[in-house]
Amino acid sequence: MGRNEVIVGIDGDKTHRAALYWAADEATRRGVGLRIIHAYLSEWPDTDLALRRAARALEPLAEEVLAAAVNDIHAYTPDLPVTAAVERSGPASALIGAADPGDLLVVGSRHDAAGLTATLLGSTAQQVALHSTTSVAVVRGRDDTVGTDATGPVVVGVDGSAASRTALGVAFEAAAARGARLSIVRAFRPGSPPWPRDVAPSLLRDVTTTRAAHLKELGLAAAAWSEKFPDVGVDMFVLPGYAAEVLDDATGNAQLVVVGSRGHGGFAGLLLGSVGLHLIHHADCPVLIAR
Repeated sequence: MGRNEVIVGIDGDKTHRAALYWAADEATRRGVGLRIIHAYLSEWPDTDLALRRAARALEPLAEEVLAAAVNDIHAYTPDLPVTAAVERSGPASALIGAADPGDLLVVGSRHDAAGLTATLLGSTAQQVALHSTTSVAVVRGRDDTVGTDATGPVVVGVDGSAASRTALGVAFEAAAARGARLSIVRAFRPGSPPWPRDVAPSLLRDVTTTRAAHLKELGLAAAAWSEKFPDVGVDMFVLPGYAAEVLDDATGNAQLVVVGSRGHGGFAGLLLGSVGLHLIHHADCPVLIAR
């Protein structure tokens, strides 16, 4: 990992506290330093003088929040190198601007930010996941996924795209670092009955045949990584349904789910596909978007 860092954004909320500890554990696993950033202004520009004065008044409180987080991490992992900074800017832009290629950005996800408000206004987690060009972890879901005693498999979604191949390698590495099994999941949508009715049966996509073909493809994709990480036990699942829903269901007992930044489908310019966007709002465990 070289000199890369794990960078975590905090704001004092309890869900961001979970992100802080998760980020510390991840930095320890990677053998890199942890950088803590607390940005305390809105993403919207403040043009009113009274608002700018209020922002200046918030700075001492922001320093207190950051100092408390640093003290917590020194107590939690005394040997972990930690740096910290208060940024007078919006949290999403501060985090994205702080990251170099190869860094991992970590953000928390408030459970109440998963509905219409997040869709219309954009939570920090969503904005970072949408716009960062480095890998992003959104820490959410069950409490037992945070801490070194987290259990359950690492889950990775694969669809044959270049992004999912990147995610597969990241998932193997994550499973090896955690001593966890790896669940490789491929979703597919069985074909609808043909129309008109006289279409030849040979043109039908048989579900069993399709599943077998996908399993063979997963096995080939995993083979090289299994050689590199021979201690990682692998389970492969080819399941009917929409990818977002299939992966969401798989997070129920997982400690981490890994997806590519975008897979097949969608617009080429998007940095985050619909599956990743769904998971950062609904998954039952932390979500790692591999870039």
